[in-house]
Amino acid sequence: MKRYLFGFVVFAAIAGAARSEATEDAAEKMLQGEWDLASVEVEGKRLPAPAGKGGSIVFAKDGKLIWKDPGKPEKIGTYKIDAGKQPKQIDLIASKDGATMRGIYELDSEKLQMAFSADGPKGKRPRDFKGDKVLIVIWKRQKP
Repeated sequence: MKRYLFGFVVFAAIAGAARSEATEDAAEKMLQGEWDLASVEVEGKRLPAPAGKGGSIVFAKDGKLIWKDPGKPEKIGTYKIDAGKQPKQIDLIASKDGATMRGIYELDSEKLQMAFSADGPKGKRPRDFKGDKVLIVIWKRQKP
């Protein structure tokens, strides 16, 4: 009986890992594409992005990230997500110096909301989208 129980536990663990990997793949595919900055909220105050001047961010395959600011050179980096956590987690990593912004995110087909510590890369990952020390960035999916 113990042998069957052990086999079931091993099977359940493998199935859970495969399901988690499928969730990650689906979340990453949904995230991919170019997103225009819609607004930024700092300490509860929302600052809308000026039309056409807010910049954009591109989530590409294989974790590649491109920041685009009008009139400035593109910045290249990487990203990692963990869609299995609640709230979902995202890390944005700058290629130049390795600085990592640890955040959380919510995503639907047209809107991406991310929250980071207002203290920058030295700050801790927020637990939710509230609080004085939380920087909230809202992106709208760019139309093709």
